Amino acid sequence: MRLEPSEEMMYRRMDWKERLLLLFPLLGIWVSVGLLMIGSGRWRRYGMVVVELAVGALMVVWVVYRGIQRQIMPLTNCFLEIQRDCFVAVQPFRDGEYESCRIYFEEIEELIEGKKGKGFYVRISGEGRSVVQRKERGKVMFVSSEGYDGEKFRGGGCMRGLGRKYQEE
Repeated sequence: MRLEPSEEMMYRRMDWKERLLLLFPLLGIWVSVGLLMIGSGRWRRYGMVVVELAVGALMVVWVVYRGIQRQIMPLTNCFLEIQRDCFVAVQPFRDGEYESCRIYFEEIEELIEGKKGKGFYVRISGEGRSVVQRKERGKVMFVSSEGYDGEKFRGGGCMRGLGRKYQEE
């Protein structure tokens, strides 16, 4: 069985990124208003509060913007596939990098469903035939459900099929 993600998730992230870009000029105007209030002398305290709040909001928006920007990337070669003897996944990681794995069922130690059904963790045993390619090495691979049809991923397909194959081994 093979699942391929839709581009809808990335389009939503791009929309969020554009919305956040609109906040930068608005918050810049608030900083300017606060500075004018400080300069007038009469509203100095209120101006300082406005500037502090606007600068704090700018920092938060910048951090969120950078986080979303790091996650926007093409999904052209991404997929999840359950084969006879193994599970294969290629998925976006961040900053234009992808992570991939080929995990053989006999080497799976544990399957754990992620929080809020956003994917699952696969823990593999020691050194075997299984291959996990990513920057962060380890025995645990998180397979994200983002971009996939929820019913096919969880109920009728990937998660159930992988769990059944894992239990058979």
